[in-house]
Amino acid sequence: MPENKPETTDATIGYFTVVEDERTGWTGGLLILDRGGRPLEFQCTLPVRPTRAHEILFGPTLRSHLVGQVIGKLLISKCRTPLTLLCCDQIEGLAVEAFTQSPVALIREAAEVDEGPISLDMLAGSETVEVAGATFIVPMEQRERVAGLASQYRDLPDAVEPFERIREAIKEAHSQLARQRPEAA
Repeated sequence: MPENKPETTDATIGYFTVVEDERTGWTGGLLILDRGGRPLEFQCTLPVRPTRAHEILFGPTLRSHLVGQVIGKLLISKCRTPLTLLCCDQIEGLAVEAFTQSPVALIREAAEVDEGPISLDMLAGSETVEVAGATFIVPMEQRERVAGLASQYRDLPDAVEPFERIREAIKEAHSQLARQRPEAA
C-alpha cells in the first residue's frame, strides 16, 4: 500500500502555454502545481523569433511547429518536477505528448477563450473528462488514465486560472528584459 501513497500525495498538474507578441516573439511558460494549486516549479523560455525564411518554409504549420516541437519540447526537457498530468490551452500544445510520459489534456474552457468553440470533431480520437470543474479533452487511449487522476485534483481551486498566472509571469519577464536592455547599451 505505501507504493500508492506517493502518487496521491505527490500528484502534480502542469500548465503549458505559449504567448505570441509582435514585438518580442513567441514565449512559452510551464507552471507545475501541486494538487491544491500551489506552485512547485515555473519554466519560461526566452522569446523565439522566427526568421522570414522560417515563415516561408513552414507556412501555415509554423505555429504548430513553434508551440509543440520547439517551445513545448524545450520546456518539458527543462522540467525538474515529475508531472502527473499536463494541460495546455492551445490545440498545438497537444504535440508535447511526444516528449512526456504523462497524459496531455487540452482544457476546453481555456482554449475557447482564444480559439473559439472547440468540438471533439476538431480533435479526432479524443474524449472528455471533467476535472476540477473544467472539461479536459484527452486522446481516447488516455481517457481512463485521466479519469482515474481526476479525483486527485479535488482541491484544485480552478483548472483554468493557472494559464493567466503564466501569461502574467511572461509579461513580467518581458518587462524585466526591457528594463535591462537600456543598461546594456
